[in-house]
Amino acid sequence: MILLLDSHFAFWWQTGDRRLTRRIRTFIERADSVAVSHVTLWELTVKAGLGRIAIDLPVFAVQVEAMGFEWLPITLEHITALSQLPQLVDHRDPFDRLLIAQSRAPLRTFVTINEVLGGYGKMVRVM
Repeated sequence: MILLLDSHFAFWWQTGDRRLTRRIRTFIERADSVAVSHVTLWELTVKAGLGRIAIDLPVFAVQVEAMGFEWLPITLEHITALSQLPQLVDHRDPFDRLLIAQSRAPLRTFVTINEVLGGYGKMVRVM
C-alpha cells in the first residue's frame, strides 16, 4: 500500500506525539511507501507563523527523509485535480483539499484522523 500522510500524522510522527497510536504506527510502518507532501510543510509553516504549533521547519524537512518517508511535490496535475473534487458541506480547508487531490494522482491512500475527509472517497483512510 502506498500512503500519503495528513499533516498532523507527519508532525506527530516526528515529535513522537502520543496521539499516534500503536495501531496507526503499525499501519504506517507496514506500508510499501509513505509520502509527506510539500503541502504539509506549507501548512506547518503557516501554523507556526500563527503561533499554533512550535516546530523547527528546517529540521522537520530533513527528518521526513530520515524517517524513511519521501517528499511529494505539488504538481500542475495535483492543482488541476482540485476541480474534480466534490465540495463537502462541512469542509473547505484548502490544505486538506490539495492533499486529497495529491492522493488521487497517482493513487495513494490518504491517512487522516479527520472523519469529514472520509467523504472524499474510498482512498481516504480515517484512523
